[in-house]
Amino acid sequence: MEKNFFEIIDYEDRYKPELLALSLPWLEEYNLVEPADFEQLEHPERILEKDGHILLARVGEEIIGMMMIEPMGDGVCEFFKFAVKDSWRNRGVGRALMNTSLELARAMGQRKVVLTSHHDLKAALHVYESSGFVHQKHDHVAFELSDICMQRDL
Repeated sequence: MEKNFFEIIDYEDRYKPELLALSLPWLEEYNLVEPADFEQLEHPERILEKDGHILLARVGEEIIGMMMIEPMGDGVCEFFKFAVKDSWRNRGVGRALMNTSLELARAMGQRKVVLTSHHDLKAALHVYESSGFVHQKHDHVAFELSDICMQRDL
């Protein structure tokens, strides 16, 4: 793997258009677009106002990946909108985003991370499982099309 060809940065408003550009292609490819997706991607300030974070992977000025982190209360946070551009996959970007997100969640004082996904998202599921997430009973209702719920302790 190439070393240090990208960096993980905090979201800045100038990157707002990149949020949709990163997420819509894979959501459309797997026919998973829902109204809640647009709500999150078009209004990132709502995550930030709740002391959440949006991490971006960047090469030069190109945004190539992202992860959103939202505190849910009681020491639990949710990871969502995990994405890496097709042309940058299998180069450690997703793993770095996940590891940085886990470190940040710990620094935020969180004790547990939850996420939802879909069974067709094999690459993302591999990252989740290899990062210690375990499958749970699905009870998350924000996304009707998600059929997998996972969590891990920090």
